[in-house]
Amino acid sequence: MKRLALAAALAAVSIAAHAAPVTYTIDNSHTYPHFSYNHLGFSNQTHKFDKTSGTVVLDRAAKTGSVDVVIDATSVNTGYALFNE
Repeated sequence: MKRLALAAALAAVSIAAHAAPVTYTIDNSHTYPHFSYNHLGFSNQTHKFDKTSGTVVLDRAAKTGSVDVVIDATSVNTGYALFNE
């Protein structure tokens, strides 16, 4: 009987642990926000931003989630200092 009560208590705790929302932090070193455009039909230019931060929240029990991403527009990196200004 005690084992059954212990098993039920452990199951309740593990279910509660799965029900809690999980928050992930965006890793700037593994994020590549970029944009591209066509340069007068001759080539496609692709540039990126070097500074990104944010979080991703996932709530599996509620089947919901959210994403909050902040891209620092002053960190644009075109490969050319003049264009970055």
